[in-house]
Amino acid sequence: MAVTGTAGADRARYLLNTIPDRFNEFTHMDQMTFFQLADWIVENVESSTAKEDISVEESLFVFLDIVAQGNSFRDAAYNWDHDIDLTQRIFLNVINALRVLREKEDVSPSCPSFNTSKTRWRVLKSWRPGKLRMDGLVKVGDDRGDGLDIAQQDFIEAITALNNFIHERKEF
Repeated sequence: MAVTGTAGADRARYLLNTIPDRFNEFTHMDQMTFFQLADWIVENVESSTAKEDISVEESLFVFLDIVAQGNSFRDAAYNWDHDIDLTQRIFLNVINALRVLREKEDVSPSCPSFNTSKTRWRVLKSWRPGKLRMDGLVKVGDDRGDGLDIAQQDFIEAITALNNFIHERKEF
C-alpha cells in the first residue's frame, strides 16, 4: 500500500496486519486472494479514484464493507473517514473493475452460482425474488436515502466475477 497518513489507509493497514481469521471474516477471502485481486485490478483497470490517493486495497475494503458486511454508504463513509460521495465513487470504481474482470476471464463451470453466494455477501440478503424493481435497478447501501441505484445485471456480473476469482484461487 502506497498511501499513508489517512484514517482510511490506517484502517486498511490494520486489516491487512490483523489475524487471518479476522481478515477472512471481513473480506470473505484469504489475504493471498485479496492481494491477487488487488494486483489484477492494478494491472488491468485504471482507477477513477487515484486523484484522491485511495489505494486499490483500501478501495476493495470499502467495497467489501458494503457488500460483505452489509453496511450502508453512510456507515462505510464514517468507518473509512470519507464523505459519502467519495465512498460511492470508490464502490462504483470497484464494480467497474469487477465487470472488467468478468469480461476478461471466463467463469469456471464449478464456480458457485450467484444465488448460492447470498450467504457470503450480506448485501444480497435484502434481495427478494419477484420483488425487484421493474426498471432493472437495485438499491445498494441504502441508509436514509444515500444508497445507489445500480443496474441489477451489472451488479450480478461484478459479484459473479468476484465469486469466480475467489473460487479459482480456492483459498477460502
